[in-house]
Amino acid sequence: MTRRRGARFSVVPPKIPHITERQQRNPRCSLVVSMAVHLHLNDGMIDLHRILCPVDFSEPSRRALQHASAFAGWYGSALTALYVNPTLPIEAGGDVGTFAVGTTAVLEARATAVIQDLRGFVNRAAEDRTVDVELQEGPGIAEVIVARASSLPADLIVMGTHGRTGITRLLVGSVAERVLRTAPCPVMVVPPHDVVPTETVSFKHIVCAIDFSNSSVAALQWALSLALETDAHLWLLHTIEVPPELRAPTVVTDEEVDELNRSERADAINRLRSLIPPGAPAFCSIETATATGEAAHAILRFAAEHTADLIVMGAQGHGAIDRLIFGSKTRDVIGGATCPVLTVR
Repeated sequence: MTRRRGARFSVVPPKIPHITERQQRNPRCSLVVSMAVHLHLNDGMIDLHRILCPVDFSEPSRRALQHASAFAGWYGSALTALYVNPTLPIEAGGDVGTFAVGTTAVLEARATAVIQDLRGFVNRAAEDRTVDVELQEGPGIAEVIVARASSLPADLIVMGTHGRTGITRLLVGSVAERVLRTAPCPVMVVPPHDVVPTETVSFKHIVCAIDFSNSSVAALQWALSLALETDAHLWLLHTIEVPPELRAPTVVTDEEVDELNRSERADAINRLRSLIPPGAPAFCSIETATATGEAAHAILRFAAEHTADLIVMGAQGHGAIDRLIFGSKTRDVIGGATCPVLTVR
């Protein structure tokens, strides 16, 4: 299968792009024009100029940094590793319970030590990749991450999650979830039990969940681009949560139920296929599918059955709850996935 790195898929009305500087530098530049004609590539559709990867010296953040480094290599992006110290360094002084902020020299020395540790951590995880390292302080880690993503500005945030569950996660939420709610750009969350090997990050089976909302169609643009970059097989998946017979205006027979379900699945498949850019199957392996049941569970089940190593989905769905700032279905998929999940607004 012929593959072209750096190409840009478009799911909007086609336009033929000019040849970018990045494409001119690529030795396979001769494919650009032919692919633009066949795929209607939209130059600049998925351009990752800057990637932000928050780290905390943990194993999950190391895995996230490896993924961020891979993305930076694929797209020629600048990569920034950010460590956020949630509390101001202090020194004990006087009676118990009385603290004094450390002197400027002490604070600078501590910051220097942290930066050195951070550089060592980054060098081990990102190997030969050039990575900018930053240390910031603030009472809210998620808020600092989102603010830095806005000021860079970042085109993608890649972060690990410690997989907290239970009452703490329900009431407070993880740092990753709080970032997902307010991030100004797409966010990829790498779980602690990620199935992608740490030695070489590569996606071979990508599942893009599509409910035909605006954010899921935007997610498809990313999924197509990544499938081409990594030579992955791409599944476009639509879940049918409410059986069509329950939406019928009158009581239906068993035969009518079967026909309604066949019609529902066929309609969904046709809509999925209509989103695929003309000619894309010539350069990217794509299949469409439907699943039934509660969306998050159906997506996770399908991903497991098809050994997905990446799930791409919109951050907001069609449901009333999911139209809020951060969709509940998206949250449930991230919480249960054994592979990275890329969310797009």
